[in-house]
Amino acid sequence: MNAEILTTMRESLFQCALTGSERIAEDPRFSRALAELGNHRGEAKVLEELARRGEQLLLPAEERGAQILDLLALLDAVLLTQSKAAGSGDEVPSEEAVQKEEIPELYYRQESYRSLESLRLALTESGKGRMEVLKAARESKRPYLEDLRLRPLFLRALGDRYAEFADAVETWIREERPQSMLPLLRHAFAPEQKERVQCRYFTLIDALSGGESESFYTDVIARSQGELKETAIAALGKHPEFYGTLLSLEKTEKNKAHVAVIAALAKYPEAEEVVRENFLKNPARYLDAIAHCPFPYAADLVAAEMEKMYPDAEKERENRTYLEKMKELWYAAIDMESPALLRQLTRTGAIVSHVRRIYLNSRLWKTPLSADFRAALHTLLPSLPPREQTKLDFLLALEEKTPAEVYEMFSGLFAERQGILGKVKTALGSQAENQERQDGIFEATESFCFRPAYGWEHMDPRWYPLLLQQKRYSEYEKGLRALYREDIPHAKELWSAWEYHNLHHRIAEAEDLQRLKDYGWTDFSEVFDGGIKIWRERTFYTYDLNELNQKLLLLNLSKGKMLALLERIYQGVSKRQKSYGDAVPKLYAEIQALKDGTDPEEL
Repeated sequence: MNAEILTTMRESLFQCALTGSERIAEDPRFSRALAELGNHRGEAKVLEELARRGEQLLLPAEERGAQILDLLALLDAVLLTQSKAAGSGDEVPSEEAVQKEEIPELYYRQESYRSLESLRLALTESGKGRMEVLKAARESKRPYLEDLRLRPLFLRALGDRYAEFADAVETWIREERPQSMLPLLRHAFAPEQKERVQCRYFTLIDALSGGESESFYTDVIARSQGELKETAIAALGKHPEFYGTLLSLEKTEKNKAHVAVIAALAKYPEAEEVVRENFLKNPARYLDAIAHCPFPYAADLVAAEMEKMYPDAEKERENRTYLEKMKELWYAAIDMESPALLRQLTRTGAIVSHVRRIYLNSRLWKTPLSADFRAALHTLLPSLPPREQTKLDFLLALEEKTPAEVYEMFSGLFAERQGILGKVKTALGSQAENQERQDGIFEATESFCFRPAYGWEHMDPRWYPLLLQQKRYSEYEKGLRALYREDIPHAKELWSAWEYHNLHHRIAEAEDLQRLKDYGWTDFSEVFDGGIKIWRERTFYTYDLNELNQKLLLLNLSKGKMLALLERIYQGVSKRQKSYGDAVPKLYAEIQALKDGTDPEEL
């Protein structure tokens, strides 16, 4: 027989066990599977028993819960033991054994109740260490979300008072998208209740179902309050086919719910008139609703508010009220662009320059840059400090000039200054400014960690040896690291030496060491020198020692080289004037243990 009959029957029973045993008689899938099973009941005694118990469930009864669980247990046993043929007449015929590949792993890989104990306690109890148990359970890749014994506990954990733990459970469910959780979530969801967990239930139902019906959203909006109502309005707004319903809600909702409606409408260009009208009535209330709106009219609305405040804010630059309002406007303007808004870069932007910097970064990475934006940048550049000026000028040049032209423009910043003239310039302080400009170049390359293809296309290959072989350290490493490509001449030599140099200035992480190994680097004698400097300044804690031991094992060094490296670290961290309470004595004990013949893996 086809094993799909049994899996369909099991899934139907599973859902009824979650949502109510009385529904089994109304489930057409169960009735259809039972009828198909009847055609095979004479093939084996176990199939006869399954059919008999299934028919009993269709008889009138007050409570079928125990019968459902008994039949589920029997189905599990059959699917677990009978999925492969062994020649017995009581087994599923061998030609159907291939159906095991179609059976979810859960059906033939059951976890013992004892093995679930730590996860069960993490989901139901409080205390330290629960997050680690949850992470370990997820990393194990076992089908815990499909386990009937754990599903109610996952649901309960969504309301955990430790928000970070509840977030982790929600993320797990959202990313694995177990459809079998939907009935349980729908059964527990009660929009009238004000608990935060109801909002989690809603977002998971919406995510797992791939979008609900219009009536579902409108029903939740009508029955809920506060955050849940706003979340439901936002979810409704993601569906263009429900645009008319949004317009109706704009006329009926009040206060924060009305703001949520305007925020949803702001994503549609045809809603410009409605959004503009409401914003002009009360800009402070609806600023968040139009924040990051991509349409030029929204940028014009924000720019108009900036211009209104500019005269007073310019007179009282230290006034905290004006500063906070101006920050809010510029944060809202991120992702926006219009000529009116760009004119504010040199006006209100100068008052809150740190927020203006965030705005500029968000626009610079969205290439190609518009002509208006490039013109605004050229106007702004002379007023900026050297580092920021160089960074923006460099990114602008990448858009406007050829890679070779950009290299000729900016590579001179890294030229060695020699002779009397170089010494005079250094004395006059130009060397300090030059280093600021160098930092601007390094900071600009950081954007390539999100768009390496753009860097490969616009960076002249001569930049790689020039930047990677600088003697000074720059904290902006991610962009240059993302540009690594094996077809670049001498790539492994350049990047490995650069990575090794960086580790003289910061603590080496496991991924740093793995990269060096992948590049073929063999000299690890000074790989923890950056860590020594940091540990000497603060202290060398026990967790530093534990992490160090793990990293040393990753390097696979000989015992002699490991001893030499540990002694180098000990000589560095033991020079602290105040070393009490740290792990220096433990490090010394480890060194002695290695000398006495202890296996490094036992440390």
